[in-house]
Amino acid sequence: MIDYNLNKFKVVMLLITTLGMFYSCDDFTEELPESEVAPESFYSNNAELESALIGAYDGIQVAYSQFALNTGEFRSDNFQPNGNNASRNSLHNSSLDQGEGYLRWANLYRVIDRVNRIIIAAENVEGADLNIIGEAHAIRAKVYFDIARVWGAAPVFLAPVSTRGEAKRPATPYAEIIQDIVVADMKKAEEYISILQSEFRFSKSGVLALQAEVYMWEKEEQLAKQAIQKLIALGTHSLVQTPQAWQDLFINQPSTAEFPDGPGKIQSGPELIFSIHYELEETTSGVARAYMAGAAISTISEVADLQWSERFPNDSLGWETKYPDTPPVFTQEVVQDDGSIEIEPLYGDWRHFATRNENAFMEDGLGSADPGEARCTKWTKNRSHIDPNDDDTNLTVYRFADMVLLLAEAELKLGNSSETLKLINDVRAARQLPLATEADFGTTFDEQLDFLLVERQLELFGEGKRWWDLVRNNKAIEVMTPILQDRDITPFGEDRIVWPIFIEHLLENDLLMQNSGW
Repeated sequence: MIDYNLNKFKVVMLLITTLGMFYSCDDFTEELPESEVAPESFYSNNAELESALIGAYDGIQVAYSQFALNTGEFRSDNFQPNGNNASRNSLHNSSLDQGEGYLRWANLYRVIDRVNRIIIAAENVEGADLNIIGEAHAIRAKVYFDIARVWGAAPVFLAPVSTRGEAKRPATPYAEIIQDIVVADMKKAEEYISILQSEFRFSKSGVLALQAEVYMWEKEEQLAKQAIQKLIALGTHSLVQTPQAWQDLFINQPSTAEFPDGPGKIQSGPELIFSIHYELEETTSGVARAYMAGAAISTISEVADLQWSERFPNDSLGWETKYPDTPPVFTQEVVQDDGSIEIEPLYGDWRHFATRNENAFMEDGLGSADPGEARCTKWTKNRSHIDPNDDDTNLTVYRFADMVLLLAEAELKLGNSSETLKLINDVRAARQLPLATEADFGTTFDEQLDFLLVERQLELFGEGKRWWDLVRNNKAIEVMTPILQDRDITPFGEDRIVWPIFIEHLLENDLLMQNSGW
């Protein structure tokens, strides 16, 4: 097991004393390390490479703490504004002020700089550990993929940057980033990494999940299918089979005065392929911000809330009409008029309860909040007196249900709709939910795709997947236009699917141009 504290101490000392890597402000061009040490001399043995790799993962903690949910959730139909927080509302409404700090990409490029040093130095380390090199390539592939799908064209650095002048370069076209860097790096990562499973580091299973994500984004469904089939064949991950096991994948509920039965941080289970790890006593430069999905400035959208109840009705008539042969998982005690207590079914999808009930756990149902007013409580049920800066919730990047449903999408686009329905029902069976019928699924490709995307939405709610699902399937404008019109917001067009570049990046680097539409 990795000693996070020891390794972080080692990498900090290595970077500060050997390389002089000081960062003075928030801009990438102002935060690059100044070093006269040649890249091939950065690290001389596997112990130093390993320490540097831990430093790269530490950088991922900082870079993705808000980026993952900002980019993957808040422009989608999963959440809606709650109040007048201008920064968050600009995300919900896709208005995206070019001066917003969440558009800075400095932290992402710091991670890239760290792994570039590892990749180059490893060429001169005799007997260099291939797993370390492979992980560095996987990290670089993931970060460049996310940069490309957020901003499109962007600057590319494949070697350490030693001076600020080296940071000033034009954007590389999107297609080149994907093919020449992302695809090449993730193939090398698969070749080099032999460790099959390691939740908080890129392993063979994590790399295959990354490949599936990238290939689906690039509409290479056959390659995505092959990657997921390889992942399944590893036998390292499986779907959990009970509501409690599903909740344990996410829950990080401290014990508080309002919620004394809080179980603390669990976040474990066989579905977790790759997560970004946070621990308060070990994380010195940033914590997870998963609380953002449950913060008061956003609520689960009324559209999503009602859609969930439509697919899995919360009333007896609706449920028994739609699913007459399948009782719901939970029951509840109901006080009758005469004071007696009857045990009755608790209708609805228990994942819905777990995701939006602010007061207790899923066996207590939806809670009292009306549609559009409930916070997302998938990770923490009660946040009273919990400082958001003390949130050490791990961020799930890839888990097995995501891959199963992504395989379902690949199969659908390859013309295998019956296999798609089977995979949907594999997940539903594991969740002890009623199986979808052919009538539910629909008969046309568009009906079946829409059905599948809702299945992904409900299973992966709040995990930073929904916006990318919509964009990948050319559904973002279709889904968001009526929602934005209801808010009296002008809907966005195709030229605003990509995000604007932070205005200060443009001022610092006159070789960059703002993305079209912004």
